[in-house]
Amino acid sequence: MPIHTVHVLIIGDNEAQSRRLTRPFAGWGWRAERAPSEPVVALKALRAGAFDLVLLDLGAAERDDYAFLRGWRVEPALNAVPVVITSRPGVSLARLVRCVEHGASDYITHPHQHTLLRARLQNVLQRKLLQEQAQMALGAFNEIEKIADDLRLVILPLGAALSAEADYDRLIARVVEEAQTICNADTGALYLADDAGRLHYSYVHIRSLDFTYSDPPGGLDVFAPIPLSDPESGAPNGDSLPAHVARTGESVNLTDLHSARFDLGRLIAFEERFQPYRARSCLIVPLRSGQIVGALLLANSQNPLTGEVGPFDGYHQQVAEALASLAAIVLNNRRLREREADLLRYKRELEIGREIQLSFLPSRLPNPPGWELVSHFQPALEVAGDFYDAFTLPHGHVALVIADVVGKGVTAALFMAIIRSLFRALFQQNYYHTEPAVAGMGVGAMTPFSFVDRGALLNAVRLTNAYLIGNHGDTYAFATLWAAVLDPESGRLLYVNAGHNPPLVLGRLRDGRRAVRERLQPTGPAIGLLPNAGYWLAETRLTPDDMLFAYTDGATEARNPAGEELGLERLEALLRDAATAGEALAAVEAALRDHTGEREAFDDVTLLAVRREM
Repeated sequence: MPIHTVHVLIIGDNEAQSRRLTRPFAGWGWRAERAPSEPVVALKALRAGAFDLVLLDLGAAERDDYAFLRGWRVEPALNAVPVVITSRPGVSLARLVRCVEHGASDYITHPHQHTLLRARLQNVLQRKLLQEQAQMALGAFNEIEKIADDLRLVILPLGAALSAEADYDRLIARVVEEAQTICNADTGALYLADDAGRLHYSYVHIRSLDFTYSDPPGGLDVFAPIPLSDPESGAPNGDSLPAHVARTGESVNLTDLHSARFDLGRLIAFEERFQPYRARSCLIVPLRSGQIVGALLLANSQNPLTGEVGPFDGYHQQVAEALASLAAIVLNNRRLREREADLLRYKRELEIGREIQLSFLPSRLPNPPGWELVSHFQPALEVAGDFYDAFTLPHGHVALVIADVVGKGVTAALFMAIIRSLFRALFQQNYYHTEPAVAGMGVGAMTPFSFVDRGALLNAVRLTNAYLIGNHGDTYAFATLWAAVLDPESGRLLYVNAGHNPPLVLGRLRDGRRAVRERLQPTGPAIGLLPNAGYWLAETRLTPDDMLFAYTDGATEARNPAGEELGLERLEALLRDAATAGEALAAVEAALRDHTGEREAFDDVTLLAVRREM
């Protein structure tokens, strides 16, 4: 059963939860059917379909004293299909343990990481494949006593030994050398497939030449990787014997290798270099474990008594196929474990990155008398390209920043860190340079929007733009940014809008509702786009009970399951009845949750609201 055609039965009454769990299945080529949690109905559905895996909701598993698991366990035809328990995060481990005691193969807690989910389920399917192959092997034992003895006394212990082999290079060598020993082959070679669709000569051993090759960087040209398909057309590589066997999954047993229809250019070049060696008989079997793993080649079967080269017989082929099957499972499981370990490491690194990124955001917003400042930050992934900032300047004014780096994820987060740190450093250095003069003048002597405020805003924006263009222009990274300085005493607001969504200034109408009084339009392009971009300052004033609402486009472009965006019009409508900045943010956050439902976030969402109290 190839992994790419997996048929899954989902048992549970929560249809929305089942859809979330199976959302990535279509992209994997998997097919899913759903059945209700009633044990009798669910067992009937399992009997009626050719399923490879059952995902059983924890509540359905516990229903009627584990009736489904008890019925599934006593029917051999059903029991061959593994059952994985699904539950929400935080459920009692004891409940899951009881399901495993009733026969369940594993459990998952609705992970958001689709790659990890697939790896977990594939491990369960791989165990199912191993059980099926073991049963097939047992059937073969009963038919041929010699094969039964060799499989029982040689192959199966060898499979266990291979599974326990810690040294990967030694594992590869053992697969080849044990196959040579069992089949009396002078030559053995193991080809393993990589993620780029190529077969590598991982290990070659020729006893008569005392020759060993183990896939080092470079090496002989005849051992260059073999493409499984044509790089240009994508057509299967039918000229190469190892590629043909690996792709088709069919063994090839040749009495005379040189009379075969395949391209033998590499073999002839090798024989010319290592005369008088000549490959005659050849047996090549596939290594497959739900996907292409590689191929095992044996050449020149020798009579144990005379050393004469002869053909590989049917017994040799069956033993080689059994060994290759075990080796494929061992190698594939090892590869899956390594990938899962890598994914867990990457996940932890992303979690660390998220923690670091959150540390870039202000831990506490300024709280000048008579003002209310609140914020909301929700990344679409573990890390985000949005950011906001707010800090008090030496003379009591408040700096406000909100920005959105193009894209999302790790790349956007890295540029977010660069832009946020660079902008704040360039902005604040203006105050450090003038601090003695400011202190001499006294806070009361500072006029609103002194030369320091104006220069700080323009310098920070212009120099940040110049840095991005000069150092990262080839990455096409840019960001929209709105930055302002607020004078809490007068309510005057000086700002630069570098291509950002215009923040809204909302005033109070006579009927008590709010209405947009002003939109703080762009005063220049996004930073990182144009080397000589022009930016200019703009100014407005927040009167008592006015509210400033800034946002990134993740809020207005949030999509529901039908693909419809929330939109600016609905966003503005949400703000009309908000008495405070806190109420405004709460209304928008609730609307975003209701609008998107369980859909994966389309983009990062950042909100910043400022209200001047009465």
